[in-house]
Amino acid sequence: MRISLKLKTILGVAFIEATLLALLLTTTFNLLTNLVNDAVVKRANTTANLFYSTTKNAFLSFDLAGIEADVNELLTDSDIHYVKITDTAGRVFASGGNEQSLNSDFQADTSVSLASDGIYDIRRSIMVDDTLYGYIDLGINIAAVKASLSDIQQWAYTIAAIEMVLVALFSYFLGSYLTKQIHILQQGARRLIQASKENKYEDIKVNVRTNDELEELATVFNHLISHLEEEHIRRAEAENALQALNQSLEHRVLERTTELNRKNEELSQSNKSLKETQQQLLQAEKMSSVGQLAAGVAHEINNPVGFVSSNLDTLKEYLASFEILYKDLMEVTQAQTNEVALEKIAVLKNSQAYQSMDFISNDVSQLIKESEHGLQRVEEIVSSLKQFSRIDTDKKQLFDLNNCVKTTLALVNNKLKYVCDVDINYEELPRVMMNVGKISQVITNLLINGAQAIEETGRRGKLKVRTKANSNGTVELIVSDNGCGISDENLQKIFNPFFTTKDEDTGTGLGLSISYDIATEHDGMLSVESELYTGTEFTLTLPVYGAA
Repeated sequence: MRISLKLKTILGVAFIEATLLALLLTTTFNLLTNLVNDAVVKRANTTANLFYSTTKNAFLSFDLAGIEADVNELLTDSDIHYVKITDTAGRVFASGGNEQSLNSDFQADTSVSLASDGIYDIRRSIMVDDTLYGYIDLGINIAAVKASLSDIQQWAYTIAAIEMVLVALFSYFLGSYLTKQIHILQQGARRLIQASKENKYEDIKVNVRTNDELEELATVFNHLISHLEEEHIRRAEAENALQALNQSLEHRVLERTTELNRKNEELSQSNKSLKETQQQLLQAEKMSSVGQLAAGVAHEINNPVGFVSSNLDTLKEYLASFEILYKDLMEVTQAQTNEVALEKIAVLKNSQAYQSMDFISNDVSQLIKESEHGLQRVEEIVSSLKQFSRIDTDKKQLFDLNNCVKTTLALVNNKLKYVCDVDINYEELPRVMMNVGKISQVITNLLINGAQAIEETGRRGKLKVRTKANSNGTVELIVSDNGCGISDENLQKIFNPFFTTKDEDTGTGLGLSISYDIATEHDGMLSVESELYTGTEFTLTLPVYGAA
């Protein structure tokens, strides 16, 4: 059964209000009852004690007239229903008040709630030195108190009922107010559904002016309509463009069919030279490792070459100063007389070239030292690059894998430093019989692939490079990254020839395939572990020379 929001609001508020009122009334009545009970008990005890003090001596001295006078005086209080004084044998010394109560069996009350007859009964023992001589029985009329308490309860219930009615009315008007505004939004939503079917979004915005969350909701709804209207316009423009494209599709299909026929003819010729083409492609992939390094190597070389060139320009300026100084010095040596020589010397000392000579002399050695350092850096890069010249040979040599990794890192540094931080950990390794160029190609592929995987995440990452020696006579190179990772489906295919997830302009799918073949050629293994969106770890394992 569907329950409206208005009814839910009324029932919810009414339930909360009824619960709170019930809790309030219960607490108030309990507190009021306790207060009344304490007051009645206190008054009864006080009255009994005062009467006991007044009649004690008369009772002990058997002054019946005095006792009777005290009883009559006590009964002048309209709230005293009865009073009776007896000894331990039950003999009545004096009594007064309601006869029915005097003749009934006495039973003391401990609380107002137990006084169901409206009379609160209390007994005071007459004792002297722990000896009991008699009793004073009092009955206090509390009917007026209980009636007042009952009136208060009735008034409280009446006020609670009135409050429940007011709350119900408030809930009704609140529910009506909310459902009215929601109904406006509901009508707007229905108009929106109809407009989406007809692709017409005019005059469907809602107008809710409540200065609260409902108005904010209506504003968001109107923004949604505006967005849909804009989207409808864009879609119409796209459909027009698509229609224009479809009109030219037939012509393009015809052109493509003609081109495919020509390609089919060429394919029969291409199949004859497929083997040669494959060999060339493999060779091109081998050399692509060097090609990927070209920009980085050029950048690494340009930096030292740049400041060497700048130093040479400065040295040229210094050389011009030396030439001027030398010319002035020759004039001094060729002077005919001492007077002329002294004049030439004075001019020489005042010249700018002579005064700058101390600075030039100090700076020349520094410039030469910087230029030598820069050329040494270029020499190191070129020397590192030479090892790739061995890619096309099958010659192997004993070589330290750590040195091979260090050299390759120096060459690909420009590819790595802008996308990741490199964490390197080298262990001392025994030498390995390897083709340095081919192993360098494998390391290059692993490092650049790791950098590209990190770059795809759009954040700066970390590339870890570790080497270690195993007890089973092998050494390992481990390259791990925190890049985009590889899915389980693609992980089974990454060593297949021509398999790649990169764009056509980025990779051919032969890098890892060739790297795997190179590892196998060296009696080693290239393995991979990866988790999507977490990272990838490649492990190159090579046997130590003479381990068998």
